[in-house]
Amino acid sequence: MTNIFMRFTSKVLAVLTSSLGLFSINFAVSPPAQASVVCETGTASNYQNNSLATCILGQVTNIQVYSPSSGSLNFNCQAKRFISFDDKAQFRSCQLSQEIKIQRGNSIQICPAEYKVYVSSSTDGAQSINCSP
Repeated sequence: MTNIFMRFTSKVLAVLTSSLGLFSINFAVSPPAQASVVCETGTASNYQNNSLATCILGQVTNIQVYSPSSGSLNFNCQAKRFISFDDKAQFRSCQLSQEIKIQRGNSIQICPAEYKVYVSSSTDGAQSINCSP
């Protein structure tokens, strides 16, 4: 009985170890997430560190931001309008191509299409999301 248990345990450990090894390999070689912004020709403005400051978008662009107060928020920035970033390549603002809803505690702020959405960061790294006409 002990011999059967040991063979079973040995096989389970072998499968588990192999599976964890594959998971580790897949995790290690996964490429980082990448995002691209398509700018209209000649409209890009860069910071001194060569990161993008502003440009006019060549196509509708999906943005995802996270704020502790609002959670994760996806929205589309309008083509043919400006998009801006800070000098650390963090999204700052754009004009919405469709309505979004921002959770504010127990209430929801509705930002219609055509409004500008702004993301700002405090010194402790917390982000806030606002919109205005």
